[in-house]
Amino acid sequence: MKIGVLRFSALGDLALALPFIRALKVKPVILTMPLGRALLGDEFERFVVLEDKSVTAWFRFVLALRRERFDALIDLQSNDRSRLITRFAGAGRVYDRRFKAHVYSAVEAWQKIIEPSGLTGPLDLTFVPKPRDYIVLNTGSSPAWRSKRLPDAKWREISAVLHERFGLPFILTGSADEREYVDGIAGQLAGRTENRAGQTSIPELKRLLAGAYLTVSTDSAAMQISAAMKTPTIGLFGATNWVRSAPFGPWSRVVYDKAFYPDGVPPAVNTRECRRCYDHIDIAEALQNLSSYFT
Repeated sequence: MKIGVLRFSALGDLALALPFIRALKVKPVILTMPLGRALLGDEFERFVVLEDKSVTAWFRFVLALRRERFDALIDLQSNDRSRLITRFAGAGRVYDRRFKAHVYSAVEAWQKIIEPSGLTGPLDLTFVPKPRDYIVLNTGSSPAWRSKRLPDAKWREISAVLHERFGLPFILTGSADEREYVDGIAGQLAGRTENRAGQTSIPELKRLLAGAYLTVSTDSAAMQISAAMKTPTIGLFGATNWVRSAPFGPWSRVVYDKAFYPDGVPPAVNTRECRRCYDHIDIAEALQNLSSYFT
């Protein structure tokens, strides 16, 4: 049986979908963009890639799908454009579903798409302890999402807690356009630090996060990749919805400022406005909850 799985979008969304793609009983063909091929190329052999968003690229993409003659297509994008593509792809069956983003988390939505197909096995929740070598801190976010950044003092506090408990060096990650910002954070932290922002390709970042003892990150691609690689992960949220974008797995925890959000309800809409929604954020409870994953 020949299966295709369609997922475009940002790198973090692709990483969040990875555990569900791995759970398929048949190795699928991945229908994605160049980012997806860079992230998934070490785990899957076959790809149909939409090289850009031009009309010509879309036309070639649909023709490539038709040539594949899929028995089933699983549309994890499930928006109007992806539905149009899959309808013209000539697949035997198409599995998709329209969701209201504020009702379901990404995980719930994808389960509702994939499970009716009967093509998926259980999610892999096995865990192998990580080497006690380094901790990854992903302190940044793209300049367009400065609202995800914690105050510098919070990173100093977090690093002090982690340094006292684990005594491991910190590797800081981020994109090339964040390097100066990340460098400024690195100079304030407790313990040894190394700034890798802008110095890792996507496959290199994936390997780095897979080898980390722990990742503490803003709502970002690094957070989602870390969790998908079964690394204990603490996701720090404030300006974005932690229910919709929570990192995968029992080895992951979400942390938010309980003084700013006393009812525990996340913002319905992600905001780019920089607000004081991190002033009282605290990772102590998350560390305690993850203690069984630390050797």
